[in-house]
Amino acid sequence: MGHRVFLITETRSSNGIPGVTELVPRADQPELTAWLQRILSFFLRKAGIDPEHAWRFLSFLSLLRKCEPDIVHVHFAYSYYGWLAGLAGCRPLVVTVMGGDILFEEQGNPTPTGKWLTLELLRRADYITSKSDYLTSVLDRLGKLAAKAERIVWGIPLSKFRRTDAAALRSSLGLRSSQRVVLSPKILQPLYQVHLVVEAMSFVVRDMPEAVLLVTEYRPDPDYRAYIARRVVELSLDRHVLFCGSINHQDMPQYYSIADIAVAVPSSDGLPQTLFEGMACETPSILSKLSRYEEIVHHEYSAYFVETNPSDIAAGMLRLLRDASLRATIARNALRIVTEEANLDEQSGRVERRYRELAKTVPARAFTLSGLWSAWRSLRQFQASHKQ
Repeated sequence: MGHRVFLITETRSSNGIPGVTELVPRADQPELTAWLQRILSFFLRKAGIDPEHAWRFLSFLSLLRKCEPDIVHVHFAYSYYGWLAGLAGCRPLVVTVMGGDILFEEQGNPTPTGKWLTLELLRRADYITSKSDYLTSVLDRLGKLAAKAERIVWGIPLSKFRRTDAAALRSSLGLRSSQRVVLSPKILQPLYQVHLVVEAMSFVVRDMPEAVLLVTEYRPDPDYRAYIARRVVELSLDRHVLFCGSINHQDMPQYYSIADIAVAVPSSDGLPQTLFEGMACETPSILSKLSRYEEIVHHEYSAYFVETNPSDIAAGMLRLLRDASLRATIARNALRIVTEEANLDEQSGRVERRYRELAKTVPARAFTLSGLWSAWRSLRQFQASHKQ
């Protein structure tokens, strides 16, 4: 959109992001001599401060000052640099919540201090974006924060995500034209319960031996991946489950297009991008019965809901694989919904308008020393009271 964008991140992206300058805060102070760093580190430890965190914080503040931002936008509230932005008193401050950062009881193992820092960040935010009404209701329960939140659906670039000819991909994967393809597009970690989809395949192939499951391997948990591989062998599914590795995002439309259906049955979720991507590619989705999904899709109308056990998942898979008319209905309705409610250009345009409003009405600042001191005192008081 023509703006200058700086991304402060722990790790640079592998191939860079066009138009974005990526910055990584340092865990040391190169302008200081080694002996001076050691002395300062000694006194920091005496004060109960991890020197690495201190240097990283100073580096973060230095980068903020050099960027001179009109807007500071935190993506994922339960995060180290997000917390630092809140403690530093950045303004205007925008925070995007994603699900795992505020669903404290459902995902991850948040610490009391982490929860406090996350809520403090959200309280200091000038504007919060939430990708679902459900997450907005969670914000309200956490601290009456819904008033400054807006539902911004992470849209899909509809020009890129659409059903396409995937014959070349089918050939490269060694799949015959007669084989029925099921896609698992979720992150390969325990939360997403991909093992249940694999176990469901043992029921599916009894009635439909030509079925094959493609397992994508984005951000895999090595132990979990090994467990699933063992289950594949134990269930004699070697010919029916294909691990596809980590797929480049630009190639995902091909994988959705090769699939008859996609299956995602996590135990917890926000409003996932994989759902919108499949909808845009006219690939019917089988989903776990999470009520938050019903903001967008409904059973047998624009998706298919199942209980999260192998037999029920398998029954849903067989129902959709056998019923071409139902698949077509779900695909048609899902495409209309994603076009109306999850268009990337429309959604990002709404955020840009709020950026401009904030830039005009809230004086920009990277940080304030008084705000830092106040935040530090509040954090120490909280930690002391929690220990008691």
